[in-house]
Amino acid sequence: MRVHAASVAFRHQQVTAAGLAGYVARHGFDGLEIWAPHAQALRAAWAALDRRPRVPMLAGYLPVGTPDFDLAQARALVDLTGQWRAPCLRLFAGAIGAAQADADQRRAIAADLRRVADLAAAHGLRLAIETHPGTLADSPATAQTLLDALDHPAIGLNFDVLHIWEAGADPLAALHRLRPHVLHLHLKSVTDRAALSVFAPANVHDPAGTRRGMCPLLQGAPDYRRFLTGLPDGLEGSLEWFGPDPAARMAADLVGIRACQRQALPALG
Repeated sequence: MRVHAASVAFRHQQVTAAGLAGYVARHGFDGLEIWAPHAQALRAAWAALDRRPRVPMLAGYLPVGTPDFDLAQARALVDLTGQWRAPCLRLFAGAIGAAQADADQRRAIAADLRRVADLAAAHGLRLAIETHPGTLADSPATAQTLLDALDHPAIGLNFDVLHIWEAGADPLAALHRLRPHVLHLHLKSVTDRAALSVFAPANVHDPAGTRRGMCPLLQGAPDYRRFLTGLPDGLEGSLEWFGPDPAARMAADLVGIRACQRQALPALG
């Protein structure tokens, strides 16, 4: 698996294009997943770099399924993804859980996702819909149902391992079932289920929010060692860290991931 650093980890720090590129190169990441605010702010400086890491995905946001959805804004985000030469744009499937959404809400979210997918396809890009609580893709089953309903060749999944585990599923088994649709993985962990609320968007994007329960990838409640050693070939994923000292934490977690990958090699051979 190619492993990337997610720039969202540095959302509360001052960053530069050269600084992010240098961090990725020094620590041996395969690339950099770029967060939409960073992508907008650093676009020109990134383009001017002599050496640029690969960017597998732009992590973006659009208010799909709501009156605030704006096709011009969607077009601009797709254009930005192309400017970063990222093959995928990450989006969420609305802001309401699958069990809570009524038929009209489902139709509105799906219609907007199809509009964005059409824009992406015209640029040779794909949408990676994130598996996330509070969206129409809040479990493996609901993600599959959404994909079937959308039935669009430019739409796949950003498979968030923690949130799949949060939904009560076995992440490795779910990954194998959804593998034809998986474009990318997000990797993060938590100490126990009681602490899962720490990843609520309003908390993680608040500089004063709690970080209690966030932990190193291989030290949390989800069994990442089993997950990482059982992965099929050809996947890409990003370390998504929201706690303190992101540079050191992601670098250390990368070391742990590489060790798991080496452990899996005899079985694959």
